[in-house]
Amino acid sequence: MKELERIQKALRHSNTLVLKDREKKVECSFIREGLVYDNFPIENSVLATALQEASVNGIVEGLHFERLKNTYEWFALRVKSRMLLDTLK
Repeated sequence: MKELERIQKALRHSNTLVLKDREKKVECSFIREGLVYDNFPIENSVLATALQEASVNGIVEGLHFERLKNTYEWFALRVKSRMLLDTLK
């Protein structure tokens, strides 16, 4: 859940998200005006998959970024429900 909070904070202070696959995790780089605002790994596979679904070739920018930013509560709810479903299986 800390990852969700960190993503929400970084979304408020950036305008581009770049996702990079690393071994067993996905690295998120939040960029604002060409400079990296925040960079951290996502180890939760459900969250990583949801972020990759929101991206186009690992990049979330422009209209896609604004949509993710403005509907982040729904995005977080969807991720939490997927996590719960995986736990119940």
